[in-house]
Amino acid sequence: MRKKESFLYCLNPQNVSAAIERYGYTYRIRNTVLVYLAVCLLSAAGGMVFRLRAVGVCLIAVCGMAMMPRVLIHSYKNMYEQKRFSDVNLYIEQVLYSFRKTPKIISALQDVERILAKDSPMLKTVKESVRYILHEYSEEYPLDTGLKMIEEKYNCQRLKDAHALMLKTERIGGDYESSVKILLSGRAVWETETCKFQKECKSRQRMVNVALILVCGVCLFTPLVILKFAPAVDITASPVYQCGTVGMILVSMRTYIKADAETSVNWLRNESALSAREQRLLYEKVRHFNGSREKKKSLRWSLALCFAGILCVLLHLPYLVVLCGVCMLVTANQHKIGYQLAKRRCRDEIIKAFPQWLMEMSLLLQVSENVNAAIAASMEGAPAILAEGLEGLYIEMMEQPESNEPYMNFMKEFGIIEIQSAMGMLYSVSSGRGGDAGFQIEEILSKNTALLGQSEKMSNDSRLAALYWQFLFPSVIGGGKLIVDMTLVTIAFMSANLY
Repeated sequence: MRKKESFLYCLNPQNVSAAIERYGYTYRIRNTVLVYLAVCLLSAAGGMVFRLRAVGVCLIAVCGMAMMPRVLIHSYKNMYEQKRFSDVNLYIEQVLYSFRKTPKIISALQDVERILAKDSPMLKTVKESVRYILHEYSEEYPLDTGLKMIEEKYNCQRLKDAHALMLKTERIGGDYESSVKILLSGRAVWETETCKFQKECKSRQRMVNVALILVCGVCLFTPLVILKFAPAVDITASPVYQCGTVGMILVSMRTYIKADAETSVNWLRNESALSAREQRLLYEKVRHFNGSREKKKSLRWSLALCFAGILCVLLHLPYLVVLCGVCMLVTANQHKIGYQLAKRRCRDEIIKAFPQWLMEMSLLLQVSENVNAAIAASMEGAPAILAEGLEGLYIEMMEQPESNEPYMNFMKEFGIIEIQSAMGMLYSVSSGRGGDAGFQIEEILSKNTALLGQSEKMSNDSRLAALYWQFLFPSVIGGGKLIVDMTLVTIAFMSANLY
């Protein structure tokens, strides 16, 4: 949802209908009003069960009316994104098979037109592209603009790779069979991993929902069971109970909405959570880490905490002394901790980005088996996390053209075995010592398929981690609420016994 869609945005039924229409669906304002009424009724029922006052019920109802329409919007967004993924997946597969049969872009696009569903938005986009290429073009290279019309509607790197291959082949020729095979294998991995990820998202979301139901059920123990067997210790009138219960319900609602939003993702994107600038800064921080300088910073912070600890000793504050001691140990080693965390994050980003670069290298090697030229050509569009490493690789290759050291030194400090193996294969192709170059390129393609699967899985795992925290959060909130209720019950029992 857009930034302007604040907490109060969904209280207007027209805004809800407008948000859904952006995904190509029609939703009546009357249906949103019915959702509001259902939320109000559920809030009243929850208020009766938890014995809440009118103020708490009204607060829950208002928050519910602001939150629950988002579930509707997310459901339509899910259908929209699922349709886009299916259309792009089908498009890439069909356009590559058609192009392999007849290496003409316009013929491939016309073949895709025949298999797309009539109600598919992508069919309209492809028709517009074909019409532009055949009849409406006004510049020297209509194919570029025609394909870019599709890319702008469906921002997917795999679709752009397929278009780039077709444009190169139609202009300069060359052996495109192996290149098509590369892209088809990458598409198959993408489809498999994305489908697995979608199923895992649904499973995690069900787990969150079950956790929320169990938490609310456990918290019903106080108003139902205690009042039935010990009516003299009624704590439901306590302001602490009222505020705690309202807070628990609101947090549970928010957790449900957050988990639902986490599963409403753009399946076409497989980008790093870091921007290009952040990737470069992360790599520079790890690659050019100055241990002695950072250690001095840590020691300065530690000395400040040491003086604070001495002051606490003089003031006879033992607990603060222990706290200062622990903090001093952490700050004394914060440069090491920070470096290890940054290196781990950098390593993960490299593992995600390397298959993308290796895919580009494989395509370039189909045109020319000159590895040096292919590496130079790949540097322009390489992922930012690899940019500095590729520059160093190219410089070393120019200085030591016959040596394998430049290849083996590439990202060596991160200890990624798959990258070392792939670079070894590239050196074999470059030196011509590994036999048939075509066979070696096939080996690189096979390894890249495995790396693509690993990269997709890592990207998906990072997204699933957010859903895992949404699963744990209700348990913490429910446990805290139960502790508060039991404390109130204990106090009420003791007060009753006193009198």
